[in-house]
Amino acid sequence: MAKPPLSGIRVCDFTWVWAGPYCTLQLAHLGAEVIRIETKTRPCVTRMLPPWPDGVFNSLNKSGYFNQYNQGKKSLSLNFKHPEAKEAAWRLIKNSDVVINNFAAGVLEKMGFGYEEVKKVNPNVVMITLSGYGDTGPYSH
Repeated sequence: MAKPPLSGIRVCDFTWVWAGPYCTLQLAHLGAEVIRIETKTRPCVTRMLPPWPDGVFNSLNKSGYFNQYNQGKKSLSLNFKHPEAKEAAWRLIKNSDVVINNFAAGVLEKMGFGYEEVKKVNPNVVMITLSGYGDTGPYSH
């Protein structure tokens, strides 16, 4: 059996909600190792969307919608209020081929993980931003 086309590629996934998780799902299906970074202080809203087993929302881990769009990915929960969490994220970024986010313009930069900072530790990184209204222009903020 042939190796998938993105086998050996690691993706550091800062995405949430629709476009980002769908994009990284496709990368995982093509063989990339996708490591999703989440935080319990602001969980992905799709964790709260139906369908749920028995039609009852009683856990952030039971959304059929969330599980559909995040299959085949690894997940890491970090609390960025702690320096150790940022250090863990930097280790992952340093050892990734792709860093992707779909936050609003400027959010990743405010977190300290903007492209200018990322390329200092990983000059070969491919950075993808899928913000809903773009990073520039009249609706970016």
